[in-house]
Amino acid sequence: MFKLIGNVSKKVYYEAENASDLNKWRLDNFVKGSQADGHTVSQYDAPEAMVIVKAKTIKSKKEHLRDLLDEGNFKEYRRITMGNSDRDIEIYGRGKDKPEIINRRKKIEKLFRQGITNTAEIAVEVQASRNTVNYDLMELRKTYPELRQKRARS
Repeated sequence: MFKLIGNVSKKVYYEAENASDLNKWRLDNFVKGSQADGHTVSQYDAPEAMVIVKAKTIKSKKEHLRDLLDEGNFKEYRRITMGNSDRDIEIYGRGKDKPEIINRRKKIEKLFRQGITNTAEIAVEVQASRNTVNYDLMELRKTYPELRQKRARS
C-alpha cells in the first residue's frame, strides 16, 4: 500500500496498492496540458510538494505468531513467546520446581521427536502411565508447535 502525502501539511492525498497507480492519479489530477506555439506544454499544478510513501501494514502479535507458525519458523516463535525466561520453567509447564517432572517431559519429548508416536510405547520407556504421557505431550505442544503436526496414537 502506497500513500501520496503532502510534504508540509502531512495530508494524505491518495492511496493505492502500487506506486504506479498512485503516480498515474497524481499526473491525471495535477498536470494540465496546453498548446503554446504549436508545442504541447505541461504544467504541474499541485497544491504543495508531495512525497510517495510506502505504508507499513501493522500486524498484531497474534497474527505475527500465526504467520511464523504457517512459515514453519518455530525457533523465532519460541524466541518471541518465551522471551528471556528460563527454558525449563517455560517449556515444561507446571511442576517446574520438581526436577523429576522436568526430566520425564524431556524424555517424552526426545522419544516423540525420534518418531515414537504410540503413547503406550512412550509410557513403557519413561515408566509412567499413558494418561501422564498424554498430559505431558499436551503441555509440550503449547511451547513446541512443531509437535502439533505429529499426533500421538493411543
